Amino acid sequence: MRIIAGTAKGRTLKTLKGLETRPTLERVREAVFNTLKEKVSGAKMLDLFAGSGAMGIEALSRGATYCYFNDQNKKACQIIKENLQKCNFMERSKVFAMDGLKLLVYLQKKDLIKFDMIYLDPPYLSSDYAIYLQKLEESGLLAKNCIIIAESRKTLNLADEYQRLRLDKKRDYGDTAIWYYNFLGEE
Repeated sequence: MRIIAGTAKGRTLKTLKGLETRPTLERVREAVFNTLKEKVSGAKMLDLFAGSGAMGIEALSRGATYCYFNDQNKKACQIIKENLQKCNFMERSKVFAMDGLKLLVYLQKKDLIKFDMIYLDPPYLSSDYAIYLQKLEESGLLAKNCIIIAESRKTLNLADEYQRLRLDKKRDYGDTAIWYYNFLGEE
């Protein structure tokens, strides 16, 4: 797996061996970032189920200011750190090894940051997307006009709306679906 564009273009990333993580295909990553375009530059991002960290590292390479990475698997977190080191992004990142919902509660209490972009890619067979989307919407962690990108299996159906999160578009790539939700901020 390699970084597609930006300052770390062409760098190869390590991934966790086996089926514990499912890296986002390169063509899907490219399509996501082509869709996001100028929204990436200067963004503060959360990669909630980071695996190898490829999505967040791609964002950093393309000009995101900062990225928080999280994966409950400690081996995955070690690989994320190695990949960040390799791409010289350690100073623009923070890595957590927590359950996703616990991380959101922790960040709420710390009031550390408001995110412009969140990548949500729970384990492949998970059906907890609604729980995460609702928790994110209520968290106070979303900057106005935050975009949440959810990667799921194509057969999963998500709602068009989660309170102040509205589905902007959905794109299918083989067996993968990418959902783009906009946060409308305070009404």
